[in-house]
Amino acid sequence: MNYRTRKKIEYFFKASHRKGHGIHSPFLFRLITGVIENNGNFSVYPLLKSAEENVRNMLRILDMESYRHPCAAGQSFNSGFIKKLHLLPDRFDRLLFRLVNEFSPRTISFCGSTFGITLLALALADRRIKLEAQVENSHYRSFCRSLIEAYEVGNIDVTVAGDVTASDFVVVQNPLDPPDCIRILTQILVGPEYHGVVVLCGIHISEEMEAVWEMCKRDQTVRISLDLFEIGILICKKGLQKEDFVLRF
Repeated sequence: MNYRTRKKIEYFFKASHRKGHGIHSPFLFRLITGVIENNGNFSVYPLLKSAEENVRNMLRILDMESYRHPCAAGQSFNSGFIKKLHLLPDRFDRLLFRLVNEFSPRTISFCGSTFGITLLALALADRRIKLEAQVENSHYRSFCRSLIEAYEVGNIDVTVAGDVTASDFVVVQNPLDPPDCIRILTQILVGPEYHGVVVLCGIHISEEMEAVWEMCKRDQTVRISLDLFEIGILICKKGLQKEDFVLRF
């Protein structure tokens, strides 16, 4: 049994708080029941579904068997493994859309690896919000730009990796490189003046990523942490009691 599978089993035993049971904070109860567990349909969902199908078709065409991930020290990965790492399950992209819709951030940042669907989900929540996407690899940047052009989404700026601005809403997706996740997060969680939301992807994919997640939970800037297994949500809002939750999602 691999590490991720073992942690998935542990997660199912720990996860709770469905429909907000046991949650006393009105803010958190509404977030869980009205946003995270929202099963309603949004007009953007069919577009995201179309984008997901397009990306998977492109991956089938490309010879991904010979692709070498820059964080893998020369190890080759097949296309299925790459998709597993850099394509969030559909429901999580839709969740990111709802979270942006709920928190209405002034700015959004993405850091790491993606084929572009996650960027569409973030950007389409409000086309007036500029999304700066630092995508680490030229192959992924090409995917992203093709998808952005195909769906005519004008509020996404895809750039190379660099220093990170502490935006109001930040998504970090680089589970194969925990040290880089730490580098990014330490630029964001710089003290009590930060009051945004950070989403960390792949928090249980390895022991090293779990250590990154635990580091974030301990940070005093983070008031609430929500573990949804595939992603962790860190809420840095002044006035909230410091709490950690494992949610069944």
